[in-house]
Amino acid sequence: MKSNKEYLEEIYEKKREVTNSKEKDEFYNIRFKKPKKSPLKIAATFVLALSLTVGAGYCGTVAYQNIWKEPKKYTINQKVSDEEKAKCISAEEANELGNKYLKQVGLEDDEVLNQNLNKEFLSDENEWSMGSEKATISIDAETGDLKSIQVPTWNYKIPYNYGITRDEARETAKELFNKYLPDIEGDYELVKLTRNMETDEASYIWYAEFYRKYGEEINPYEKVFIGWVPTINGIYQLNIEKDTFENNEIVKTKEEATEIAKNKDKEIEPNREVESVTVEEAIEKMNPEAYLREIQKEAYENGKISLENGYYTTENRVRRVWLVTINYVKEENKIDSYTYFVDTTTGEIIGGAMYNPLDYEKNLRDDPNNLA
Repeated sequence: MKSNKEYLEEIYEKKREVTNSKEKDEFYNIRFKKPKKSPLKIAATFVLALSLTVGAGYCGTVAYQNIWKEPKKYTINQKVSDEEKAKCISAEEANELGNKYLKQVGLEDDEVLNQNLNKEFLSDENEWSMGSEKATISIDAETGDLKSIQVPTWNYKIPYNYGITRDEARETAKELFNKYLPDIEGDYELVKLTRNMETDEASYIWYAEFYRKYGEEINPYEKVFIGWVPTINGIYQLNIEKDTFENNEIVKTKEEATEIAKNKDKEIEPNREVESVTVEEAIEKMNPEAYLREIQKEAYENGKISLENGYYTTENRVRRVWLVTINYVKEENKIDSYTYFVDTTTGEIIGGAMYNPLDYEKNLRDDPNNLA
C-alpha cells in the first residue's frame, strides 16, 4: 500500500504521462487537476446543467433538496446516436467555427481539412474533433464553444535566443489571455505559471493557468490554459474548461461535516484507529470515489477496480464543500488517510479522494517553478 507521499509522487508522474501521450516529442506540463490514473479520475462525469433547488420552509427553517444520486455505470462508447446528433451543430457549422478559431489564434492561412463527431473519451460529452494542416481542434458539439486547440511547435520557427524571464512570461500570459479571450465571462486570475524545461532560459514553451474567481475563491474547474512559444508568442495550446461553480451556501458547520464524515468512515473502516481529523473549505467537483470505496474498498484502495463493464459516473457539478480528512494510525498495506467531500449546503458526501486536494495544490504552488 502506498503512503500519501507516494500517492502524490504518482499523481505528478501520471499527469506528465497523460499529457505527453498526446504529443510525445514535446516537453510540457499537464493542465491542473488531472492528478493520477487512479480511481479518482478514471470515472467519467456527465455534464448535466442542474442548479440547486430550495425546498419549502418549515417551522422557520429551510429544507434543501438533496443533490447526491448513486453513481451510474457508463460503458465507453464514442459513437453518437441519431437522437444525440439532432442536438448537435451541423458539420457545416462546426467547419465554420473551426476556421474561425484557427484565425483567432493567428493561423490565418490555415483551414479545417477533416472533422469527426464523437464522444470525448471517458465522458458522455459530444464533441467535434477537427484537424488542419497546422492544428487540432475540439469544440463542444452542442454549444459550438471552443474546448481546445493545439499547434505543434514544428509549425513555428523558434528563434535562437528564445529565453525569457518569469516576469516577462507573466506579462505575456496576461496579454495573450486578453487577446484571445476578450469576451470571456467572469473575473479570472493567473494562478499557475510553468515552463517545459528546468530553467527560464532553456524553456521554449511556457504555460499559464487562469482560474475564474468568485469573490476571493477560485474555481479550479473553470479555467483557461495557455501554452505558447516565447518571444514570437505563437500559440502552442489553448484549453478552456467551463465547469461552473454553483456557489452554494454554507449551511452545515465544520463540526457537522466532521461528524458526517466520521460516521461514514466508521462504516467503511470499523477497525481503523483514527489519529486526527482536519477540515477545510474548498470548491470541488462531485465524483463517485467515496461511493466506490464503500462498495469495493480493497479493490479501490489498491487501484484494481475492474473497468471491463464500464465506468461509474456522477453529475458534473462543482460545489462548495468541506474537505474532511481522516488521518489513520499507520498500518502496513493500508492507506494513511482519506478525504471526504461534504457538501456545505446539504451535508451529503458528494465525493472523495485518497489525498487532500488542497495539499496537492499547495505542493504545486510551493514549487518555485510553478509560482504565478
